[in-house]
Amino acid sequence: MRCMEGEELKIGDVHGHVNPLRGMGPRALARKFVKSGGWLYGLVNLTSWSLGVSAMKADDYRRLYKATIKAADEMRREGLIVPVVLGPHPAEFVRLVESGVPIEKATKVIIKAYDIAADYVKEGVAHGLGEAGRPHWSVPQEYIEACNTITRHVLSLSAELEVPIHLHMESSENAVRDAASLSRDTGASKVVFHHIKGSLAKLAIELGIIPSIPARRVELEESVEAWPRVVIESDFLDDPKKPGAVVAPWSISRTINKLLAKGLIDEGKAFEVLVKNPASLYCIGI
Repeated sequence: MRCMEGEELKIGDVHGHVNPLRGMGPRALARKFVKSGGWLYGLVNLTSWSLGVSAMKADDYRRLYKATIKAADEMRREGLIVPVVLGPHPAEFVRLVESGVPIEKATKVIIKAYDIAADYVKEGVAHGLGEAGRPHWSVPQEYIEACNTITRHVLSLSAELEVPIHLHMESSENAVRDAASLSRDTGASKVVFHHIKGSLAKLAIELGIIPSIPARRVELEESVEAWPRVVIESDFLDDPKKPGAVVAPWSISRTINKLLAKGLIDEGKAFEVLVKNPASLYCIGI
């Protein structure tokens, strides 16, 4: 799958979403991505409310997980390899508490929902856990402490199952150091710092964390010093109401080709980041 001269650049996007209810949906997204050179799309479930699911109990998340697994199957029919990442976003915890659920009970609900996600991993229909972590917006300290408790549990599951965990945290040096500390404590070895700033990629690598860089030109240029040990993500929301909020997966090839044209990276590094690293992350043979 190496991109040789004259061949199309192969694009592995390790973290994106799809909304079969309100967005373009799995088949159309996959077709458009494959046409641009996409070969792998790491499919992470959206928030429950994005798919019209009212999640108040852990079992309610099964509907979200099943919808994500079904969407992945549809995307595969278009020729994509689609590893599935399941678990509640930190915003799920915040919404539970703000709806009146006590913090201790909300923590138990989210932990149990991750235990259910782990069951899907054991069945072989999911391939990672996340997005775990904590809000990147301002919340009370007790929310942060509860989210750290949840994250430790999910990191332990990741270590036990030997699968990736995608962390959603503040994109700051302190957050990267916190992620590394939590990872060491739990023995998790495939810890992906989702949507990290390009300028923090080198630090993440030094601390044993996998930096997942948003596929924006500025962020990629700022991370070049850390290549080829990074991965790239679109974090595509598939939300027509937020067209510019994140990167379109099919735009990644254009951005990478600009970096190649400027001489900031070479084809070897592009292959490592876009093919070899995503394959290694999700244990896919190439």
